[in-house]
Amino acid sequence: MLLPYAPNHDYYTPFYLLATLTNVLLLLWEGWRRGFPLRPWLTLVAASSLALILGTKLITHPLSEWSSLLFTNTQTDTARSILGGGLAAVLTLVALRRWLGLGWAVLDALALPLCAALVVQCVGCVLTGCCFGEPTSAAWGLTYAAGTPPWWAQVQAGLLPATAAHSLPVAPTQQLALLLCAVVGGVLLATRKRRWPVGSLLLLQTGLLLLGRFAQGFWRDAASEPVAGHVHTVLGGRWLELQLWLLPLGLLALGLWAWRVRLPAASLLPLPNAACPVPASRYLLVLAGLLVLTAVLSATALTPPETVVVKGLLLLVLAVEAGQLLATGSTRLVNQSTVWSLDFLRSISLPRLLPLGLAGVMFVLTSQAPAPADSARHRMLTLSLGGQQGRYDEDVTRAGSTGTSGCGGGSPAQRMGYYHDYSVLGGNAAYTLRGPAAKGLQTVGLGVWAGTEHVGFQPLPTNIPFPTTRPGSYASFPLYDINPYVEGRKQFRHLALGYRLGLHLGRLRNTSTAAADTTLQTVWGAPDAQFWLGNRRVLFGQIDTGVGLLALGNHTSRFGLGTGLGMDDGRYLLAGMAVATHEAGYNMGFVSANVRLAKTGLSIEPYAASDFGRHYQVNLRLNYRLGL
Repeated sequence: MLLPYAPNHDYYTPFYLLATLTNVLLLLWEGWRRGFPLRPWLTLVAASSLALILGTKLITHPLSEWSSLLFTNTQTDTARSILGGGLAAVLTLVALRRWLGLGWAVLDALALPLCAALVVQCVGCVLTGCCFGEPTSAAWGLTYAAGTPPWWAQVQAGLLPATAAHSLPVAPTQQLALLLCAVVGGVLLATRKRRWPVGSLLLLQTGLLLLGRFAQGFWRDAASEPVAGHVHTVLGGRWLELQLWLLPLGLLALGLWAWRVRLPAASLLPLPNAACPVPASRYLLVLAGLLVLTAVLSATALTPPETVVVKGLLLLVLAVEAGQLLATGSTRLVNQSTVWSLDFLRSISLPRLLPLGLAGVMFVLTSQAPAPADSARHRMLTLSLGGQQGRYDEDVTRAGSTGTSGCGGGSPAQRMGYYHDYSVLGGNAAYTLRGPAAKGLQTVGLGVWAGTEHVGFQPLPTNIPFPTTRPGSYASFPLYDINPYVEGRKQFRHLALGYRLGLHLGRLRNTSTAAADTTLQTVWGAPDAQFWLGNRRVLFGQIDTGVGLLALGNHTSRFGLGTGLGMDDGRYLLAGMAVATHEAGYNMGFVSANVRLAKTGLSIEPYAASDFGRHYQVNLRLNYRLGL
């Protein structure tokens, strides 16, 4: 079978990214399935994932080169080995699990996700040609086109002329590795309900994978082995140096597994399995350590896909910590009648402010060159973290009825005041297909937002002005939103027409009903639409409805004029009139901007709208663009 080779086409990176994401998502699912607390488990997943990524590279280089590999921009080879990554991830879990209040069961949670991720990664290895086997004449051999790793290795070994169109057939060691990981994953699935002591699943997985890798080494070409690839003659046969390590370590792991699962439970040393509460400052210290580490890494230490995974995980950890901050402030809001914004600020202590400060540090300092601001050819990924706070009141009167003649009945008019406060947090990921000045579809994005709305009810006499004093009790409702959207533009001779089209799905807001009582109407969906026309660099007019966060809490439409401040790279200044849908005549002035911070790839997007009375909206988004 001949596998083709396309120059400059990277088969490895997409599968590497997919494998890393598979591992992370399955780890989060395992934590949910096992009932681990979200905050410590998410922090531990972020730490172990970074350790896995770095460990796969460090093990392929001598200890003396580690400093250069991590902290200088020296170009190094792309060799990786999951042996180092797995070891680094396990050591990180062992080192941090007690500090974060988690039991030994976290080790077992690591086993199955890693097998699934390796299955995905092996597909990329097959297509790329790395990890290839020795030349073979058997029918199972794979032939790779010129320019692939097997072809280069055979040319350098003198087995092929440099003019050869393809390599000699090689043993399909990548498929053997894929089959091994799939079988081990199946064994773990079949035994996951056994009542074994904690740690047994990881010992079983480790032993099977090491012995399987040992057997695979008899067909592996030494030129494709980045770790201990020297050849030795042992018992009259050819052994890789790595096999001399894998065999005893694999047998040791399986021996420990058999000992633990066969001994009577009473004879086993107890290993604490349950989580115990720890101070929140510990999560923040681990997070701060991860941020410092990623900040001091060189720009070549992490590839763009690895940076996406690391930033995404740290962004998720920060969002959870900010959500905890928000929940604390919201709880105080429900129990007190003070002004929300002031009460929220009083509830924030320095440890709770730390996640928001670390967010800016993460995006500015994490080692990865930002996407070029003025290139129409570079594809980019923009990660965003944001939040919104708002308030509005409703004054609803239900008309009375006069009753039927002869009955002397009827009902009086009924008036109710509704007091809404809402706050949401979340994130957004946008993949840019073309540069900001290019024609056609430019961006595909997805936002996920969640928060809380508090509604107070106050019956009112019909003959008094609406009181601004808010009631002392509130009802609370969750808000959540999934917001897919696309953006693009159509270029004319001197003008351009830009658009954004999307949809909001979720519990977006709660509004009053005509009954003027404590019942509310929930809105479960809304459009996301924006159109602008003009010269983006100089002056443009814009109309939009429910864009991004403006669909949550109180759906808002806007009419405004803006300018790109002489640039066409996404920055802007926009001002005009904002109209909320909850009540006619509630017109607000608004100002919005996108401010880019030098060449960091970081931008800040503030928005504020108010009628300078009972109604306002403020939100802030922090965006980071990186090139792919």
